[in-house]
Amino acid sequence: MNNIVPIVFCFDKRIVLGASVAIKSLIDCAYKTTTYDIRIFHSDLDIENQKNITKLTENSRHNISFHYINPDIFKGAPHNNKSWTELVYYRLLAPEILKEYDKIVYSDVDVLFKGDLSEVYNIDLKDNEMAAVPVELNREGKMIGHNYFPENKNDKIYISSFIVFNAKLMREEKSTDKFFDVIKKVNKRLKFFDLDTMNIACDRFLSLSFKYGVFQSIYYAQNIKDAKEYAYIKDIYTDKELTEAKNNPILVHYAGKMGKPWRMNKPYGDYKTYMDNLPKELKQMTLRDIRKKLFNKR
Repeated sequence: MNNIVPIVFCFDKRIVLGASVAIKSLIDCAYKTTTYDIRIFHSDLDIENQKNITKLTENSRHNISFHYINPDIFKGAPHNNKSWTELVYYRLLAPEILKEYDKIVYSDVDVLFKGDLSEVYNIDLKDNEMAAVPVELNREGKMIGHNYFPENKNDKIYISSFIVFNAKLMREEKSTDKFFDVIKKVNKRLKFFDLDTMNIACDRFLSLSFKYGVFQSIYYAQNIKDAKEYAYIKDIYTDKELTEAKNNPILVHYAGKMGKPWRMNKPYGDYKTYMDNLPKELKQMTLRDIRKKLFNKR
C-alpha cells in the first residue's frame, strides 16, 4: 500500500538553506511505501529558487509544488520584521488551500526529520480539529514558556511547529474564519502569533507524542533536566517519556536561544551531514545567516 502524505512547509528566500535540510531529511527517512506531496507556501521565492528547491525530489517518487501567498492577507496581524513575519500565519491557511485533502501535515523548517510520517498522518483524528504536541500546562499565573490567555480554554499549550490538520472538518466548521477572528480581537496581545492564535481559536486537540517535536536542547543534552524547557515540559511528560522521545525521535526541532544549526560555527554532526550533501545551489548562506553566525558562540 502506498501512503500519499501531503505536507506543508512555509518559508521565504531567507531560509532556503534550513528548509532544504528539512526537506532532504524528510525524503531520506520516508518508508518505501510513503510518497510525500510537498507543498511550499511562500511570498517571495522566485523561479530560480523554486527550480533549485525542486532538485531535492529529482529522480524520486516525491514531488514539490509552490503556492504563492499574498502577505497582505494578514495585513494588520501582529508580527515582527525579523524572524516572525506574516509568514508564520500561512500554515493556518492549509485546509482552505489544499481542498483536495481531508488531512494535511504541517511542519516548521527548522527541523531535522528522523523518521517517517505515514503513521501520524493515518491516525484517527475523530472530531478533533487538529493533532499537535503539547508542551506546557495552560495555567493562569504559572506559565513559564508561553503567555496565558483567558480566551484559551484548553488544558495544555500545543506547539505549532508540527500539526496534523483535520482539514475536512476545519473547512466544514470554517476554522480559518475563527483564526482571523482571533487575530482581529486579540491582536497585539499575541506573543507567539500563530501558536497563540491556534490555541485560542481551537478547543479540540489530539495530543501527539513528544517524539514529533523533540527540542534540540533535550535531544543533544546528556541530561534532559539540563534543558531550559524541562522546567515546564516536565509537567506534561514523565522523564521516561522524554527520554524515550529523545532516543527515538521522529523530528528534532531547533527552537530556542541555542540558535539554528545552519548558523552555528560548529553545527551538530547529524545536521552538518545534510548541509554538506545538499546541491551547491542550496548551500548558499544569506547575509542574515552570516551575520548571525558571527555572533553565535556555538
